[in-house]
Amino acid sequence: IRIANSFLNRRKSRAGSSLELHLEKIFSDLSLSFDRQARTEGKKKPDFLFPGEFAYHAKDENGIFIFDSHKLTMLGSKTTCKDRWRQVLNEADRIPNKHLFTLQEGISDDQIREMTDHQLTLVVPKKSKESFGVFGRSKVITLEDFIRDVRIQQSA
Repeated sequence: IRIANSFLNRRKSRAGSSLELHLEKIFSDLSLSFDRQARTEGKKKPDFLFPGEFAYHAKDENGIFIFDSHKLTMLGSKTTCKDRWRQVLNEADRIPNKHLFTLQEGISDDQIREMTDHQLTLVVPKKSKESFGVFGRSKVITLEDFIRDVRIQQSA
């Protein structure tokens, strides 16, 4: 059982890394400014930080942050959420509204409501949005929507 679990965990880890690499390629191809696995506070490393680590930490000569927190975006990525979505909540203290990309479909409205209460927006592939309940569909955004929002934010 221990060996089987070891194989299973490695497989899950590879799937998560593959998902991150695919997202990185998409963001790079679209010329978005971002850093992957950028350090925020301490050892915290969100999967993606827009426009990047420098912007997150940059301060003027008075020690005041140059980039308003509303000009920063973070995106976590998980192939499946379950209760692991909570891990994303503390990965970037300066960013109040966080995003999580997942391939998991049909997450319950109750769980989406809990995510929303914690200021977490779920980001999914366009084809997956219809798998959510009425409340979920109103709160979940597509990857296309997320990219549009980041582009608007980066052009401002």
